[in-house]
Amino acid sequence: SDCEFAKLLTDGPYVMAAGYGGRAYDRGSSSSRSGSRSDDEEQPIVTVVRAELVRGHRPVVVSEVPVYVALKDRDGRFFEDKGSCSNVRYRWLRGPVVKPCFFHPHKMSQIRDVAKTFQCYCSKECFLRGWHNLPQHMWGGKTDDGAWEEPIAEWTEVANTRQYCPTREDIDRPLRLDILPLLKDGRDAATGGMTITTGTVIPTPKEARTRRMISNGGTFNAEWLSKQFKVMNWNVLADLYATESVYRYCEKWALSWTWRKHLILKELKSMAADIITLQEVQKDAFDDWFRPQLAEAGYEGVFQQKKREPIFHRGKYTAEGCATFYKTTRFKRVDKQVIDYDRMSQTELRNSHMADMQDADKSIQRLSKGNVALVVILEDLAIKTTHSSQAIGPNGGHVLVIVNTHILCDPSAADVKLWQSHMLIQHMKQMNIDHMPMLIAGDFNSTPESAVYEYLRRGSIRADHEDLRHDPCGLLGKLNLHHRLCLATAYETCNGREAQYTNYTEDFKGTLDYIWFSPDALAVLAISQVDDESQLTQETALPSSTRPSDHVSLVATFMFHDAPVDANDGHQQNGTGLNPYHLGGAEGLALQGAAMYAAQYL
Repeated sequence: SDCEFAKLLTDGPYVMAAGYGGRAYDRGSSSSRSGSRSDDEEQPIVTVVRAELVRGHRPVVVSEVPVYVALKDRDGRFFEDKGSCSNVRYRWLRGPVVKPCFFHPHKMSQIRDVAKTFQCYCSKECFLRGWHNLPQHMWGGKTDDGAWEEPIAEWTEVANTRQYCPTREDIDRPLRLDILPLLKDGRDAATGGMTITTGTVIPTPKEARTRRMISNGGTFNAEWLSKQFKVMNWNVLADLYATESVYRYCEKWALSWTWRKHLILKELKSMAADIITLQEVQKDAFDDWFRPQLAEAGYEGVFQQKKREPIFHRGKYTAEGCATFYKTTRFKRVDKQVIDYDRMSQTELRNSHMADMQDADKSIQRLSKGNVALVVILEDLAIKTTHSSQAIGPNGGHVLVIVNTHILCDPSAADVKLWQSHMLIQHMKQMNIDHMPMLIAGDFNSTPESAVYEYLRRGSIRADHEDLRHDPCGLLGKLNLHHRLCLATAYETCNGREAQYTNYTEDFKGTLDYIWFSPDALAVLAISQVDDESQLTQETALPSSTRPSDHVSLVATFMFHDAPVDANDGHQQNGTGLNPYHLGGAEGLALQGAAMYAAQYL
């Protein structure tokens, strides 16, 4: 049959089941143990009881391969070795080249056609597709002697340390780690060791792709280029939640933080935003990755974790939250505030004088989800105020309020989402922000049809809105769901509609993320184009090997109005009224239809 002409790597020298996926095998077999001398001099001081790669991921160039090693001494004490134990030595070896699948370059090949196409494939389906459909000019070639080499012996030692960072020479090759216990005289013990074989090494992610921009009105004034500032918002998917059970369609190595952190950083740097708001940032990732890496690019950062108990994850307790970064050459931090939705909700309930304490406790329990908003007040170091009514910083620059939030994600808790959004607006009203430019960015876990969106956009909610029907604790009746803050979203302002998708998984596809702004003080100039569905489905859904989060980042450029625009008429009056999106100001940025221009973020 056709398949007889294929060489299954699992049957040949590539012993996939034994290792090219991060498994370990014991170097001391039962036969070797039974034949070994019982003399104390020939027994290792420690033995390896467990050795494994973290999540069996693929090694990445310049990223340390994460390995867990547990040892046991002669007294029966178990401990993890992080490289300090002198009674064991480590040896890294580089294996033979294992080419990726011809059709799926992000997947390791499992089958090699040695009779017709001379290509490698990740599955029987791919092999048959290549056998029957691959054009001859895309076939591979035989080796000079017409035979395939046997790669089992092609292992070269590359390091003798516990830690190893793969190099470019390791790409498309598996790595092997030998963990060798030592005898008292320093010789390698014949038993008690283990070996781990990884998947093939993959290169560091390529530079972030170019994204097109949609401009508001179709024209740009050269003067605006020196005045504009760019804002980026992104839920980066915390490693806590990037589990194989949730994202079954994603390759294990593409889910690993070791891979995703590089892709995330490249996209952040490629956008060259002046302000970055991130959600689902783990505290350890902020300290060890985001803050030091972005500091090299000229950013300072502020982090606020959610008000939840830390979770034990990969050997330590951690929590996730919101992180806001800003370019220090453009902005200076004036203040920081935290909006604790739980605490504000408890205060609101106490002020409502609930008669039944049991109902009050039930309401508090429903509202206590640990979500927060991080408020950072910045002063623009480049653009000075031009009008006496504009908010002014200590150095005469514009003051800008940046709100970064992550609203509850529970689909069955629309009442809690709306309550949190109301707490956010209440806090902003208490800040005395008249004519103070404001940006509210984040993951609102609410679609454009939701009550949360309608409340933020219009300042009220129609009485028959579907989200108001489910209110198990009668919470919404205690709120005055009206406000007069004029808010618009960058994407609808520029494009006439929100991004089609900002979250794209197998289970949900829709828009949840927004960059809200105050159109009376800010003008939006352009937004980044969001990938269309054909791009998002290249590897079923997000995350994927090229897109590291299940969310899509949003980017918008803004500039300050020369003078505040009166936007009080922007809210609905008797069901009609001016649309705040159409407030143009001196710059004449009324929505005139979107125009496209190519821009590469360098």
